[in-house]
Amino acid sequence: MATGASADVARVPATAEEPARDLSLRFRILRWVSGFALALFVLAGYAWLSTWNVMRFTDGLPSQALWTRLDRSVPTIPAAIWLYALYYVLVMLPMFAVRRVRELVEVLTAYLVVTVLAWVVYALWPVRMEYPHLVCAGVSCEVLMRLWMMDMGVNVMPSLHAAHSALAAAIFVSYRSRVWPLMVAGATAVSVAAVLTRQHFVLDIPAGIALAVAGWLAVRWGFARVWRDALPRR
Repeated sequence: MATGASADVARVPATAEEPARDLSLRFRILRWVSGFALALFVLAGYAWLSTWNVMRFTDGLPSQALWTRLDRSVPTIPAAIWLYALYYVLVMLPMFAVRRVRELVEVLTAYLVVTVLAWVVYALWPVRMEYPHLVCAGVSCEVLMRLWMMDMGVNVMPSLHAAHSALAAAIFVSYRSRVWPLMVAGATAVSVAAVLTRQHFVLDIPAGIALAVAGWLAVRWGFARVWRDALPRR
């Protein structure tokens, strides 16, 4: 199975200039540890920034809402929360698509760049989601309302859910995995669900996708010049 996955992800054979794919136990453990360390960093930073932004708004900082005509015409669909939850799967998958240390570092760097840049925007541009009055029943509605209470409508522009999902899809496309259409479909579903659940304004989505694409291209460009012991392209 490992051999088939390797052939799927990378079709270029190893050469003297390109290190062989590393699927040792040590490397597999490194992927898991790196993935969960990244997740903890993102969650901790996001939680701190959310609390800080809420405190600023409570102290009187004026916030901005980015309602458009399209936002107002789209209904709130609580059941879309389950598509939105796909994010937590998609965001981790690139960590297990990599087959070399260089690729692992490249992916980690891309996630960090995209995440930190979004945090900077959250700090400088006080955009806040205005949740609608929702009257509904059922598990989906209960989960959505609990999510609203936790997120408190802050850290919305750009959408990190859209950014991370688009970044994951871009990584699979760049690494020539045959499952990239599924990743693109998943990223699209998460982005649409973010609007249907009122987690984000419509404008947050293209902003997040643009951030992801620009960040990934910049990291790929940089690694192709700085880390020359592997091929820059698959």
